[in-house]
Amino acid sequence: MRRIVPQDYRSKRPSAWRRCLRTGIVCLIGLSIGSVAWGGGQIEVTAAVDKQTAYIGDLINYSVIITYDSTLKLIPPAVGANLGGFDVKDYHVSDEKKVDLGRRQQSLIFNIRTFTTGDYVIPPMPIQYMQPPDSTLKVIAADPIKITIKSVLAEGAAADTLTLRPLKPQVSMAKSRTGLIMAIIGLVVLGAAAAWYFFIYRRRGRVEDAFVDPRPAWEIAFAELAMLREKDYLVKGELKAYYIELTDIFRKYLGKKFDFSAVDMTTEEIEAALGERRLEEIVAAKMVGFLQQADLVKFAKEIPPPERPAQDWETAYALVNETKDIVLLPPVLAEPTPALEPVLAGGEGSEPSADGLKYAPPELREYFAAKHREEGR
Repeated sequence: MRRIVPQDYRSKRPSAWRRCLRTGIVCLIGLSIGSVAWGGGQIEVTAAVDKQTAYIGDLINYSVIITYDSTLKLIPPAVGANLGGFDVKDYHVSDEKKVDLGRRQQSLIFNIRTFTTGDYVIPPMPIQYMQPPDSTLKVIAADPIKITIKSVLAEGAAADTLTLRPLKPQVSMAKSRTGLIMAIIGLVVLGAAAAWYFFIYRRRGRVEDAFVDPRPAWEIAFAELAMLREKDYLVKGELKAYYIELTDIFRKYLGKKFDFSAVDMTTEEIEAALGERRLEEIVAAKMVGFLQQADLVKFAKEIPPPERPAQDWETAYALVNETKDIVLLPPVLAEPTPALEPVLAGGEGSEPSADGLKYAPPELREYFAAKHREEGR
């Protein structure tokens, strides 16, 4: 059956070439969303999270995937990027890989969490790039992401479930000798191990002396700093491990150079030990400041700027080089307390009686005994 279309309707239908033109324009607009083109290069940034609803303390994986032409030079964001109120617990940069059409791809993965409830928004992550030989920086940003953090308490819970309740009475348990038997067996095993160590291992003389490196302290430090520089802690984003090894190298140098156990001391104790050895105040302040900055990364989980780890390595190297030729001075010892002259009941210079010395302190009796020997009594 042939369909009859009114003449006026057919006259209003767009021609085939107009429909193709409109379709092409829509496709071009769709391809341009989420990417920035400059010259012959193109870059695209995609942000995502593994969960958009989480509970307090849950770890959330926030990933930023950057796909770009090989003609572009990518500048990754700083480690301390603004993530909208979330704490960064870990940070990882994937290795660059090749994808289709000669493009490259790199991923930034953040492990984040927070301990307050509410609706959060991770702001757009800015990514800088440029196309050599032009050194002009361009910026593209990933889309913001909304995350809802819920309480671990059940919604609509009764008010009495949110208050502390008194302890329940203890439940009486039937007496059992299993614990006593296990304790006796444990003591027997420990006694046998101690006997084996003291009467067999030590008697055969198997305890070897610890190896002592004969090289100067500065030479050992320079060698260990060079090996640290070749490791990939910073590439993997393992900042804490990097700073632990860096400060251990510097602490071992201080201990060997200035003859004190710096590895087992806190930064404040190291500062006091350097002061006792009369080290120049400016140099000692540099050493303490370097250790305090490293402590913030190791213990306070501070994320330093990208250029800071390399600068701290240079600081450690410079401090070793600056102090390697310093001559060690003996520690400043406290002045000895002068012996107190005994004051007797008869006044100064009077001799005590035998009964008086009978109940005198031992040091006082020794004093008069030595005095009598000198006088030939």
